[in-house]
Amino acid sequence: MPRLSIPPEVDEALGAIYTCEFTTVNTKGQPMTWPSVPYYNREEGRLVIAVSVAFPVKAYNARKHPQVSMLFSDPTGCGLSDPPAVLVQGDAAVAEVLDYTPDIIGLFKTVSKRQPESSKFTSNKIVRNLFVAYLFQRISLTVTPKRILYWPHRDFSKEPQVLELETAEVSHVG
Repeated sequence: MPRLSIPPEVDEALGAIYTCEFTTVNTKGQPMTWPSVPYYNREEGRLVIAVSVAFPVKAYNARKHPQVSMLFSDPTGCGLSDPPAVLVQGDAAVAEVLDYTPDIIGLFKTVSKRQPESSKFTSNKIVRNLFVAYLFQRISLTVTPKRILYWPHRDFSKEPQVLELETAEVSHVG
């Protein structure tokens, strides 16, 4: 998918906000939400998160029900003064991380930048060996956005702006 044609403030928020609330639907049809560190691949127009093989619930849920959402609502520490809240609704593709693709490298760089203390774990060989399943054996969830809702100034008392995405086409609805 090519770069998304979205307003600059939405694009900026997707790239800068440190965490999102990632939601899947379980086998009972119930939503399940976790804080997650996303990587926004601007050039390809997709978002990526990774989960440990030791905690694969997000991946199991997304395989059975690929429609997921990612809410970017807390700009703490990201450096943006007044970003919108952004809700991405899309389809997730689930894959084992067998190679270091540009998305996975981008995600690891993003995590290292946003969580600098994590380098203490990855730089220590003993810790790496003890926690290899948690630290390095990962499952990627690559989200292709289908719809984006955003609230200027994170003002949820107002109706959101809605972007319906059809491949690279964007239209304003509502």
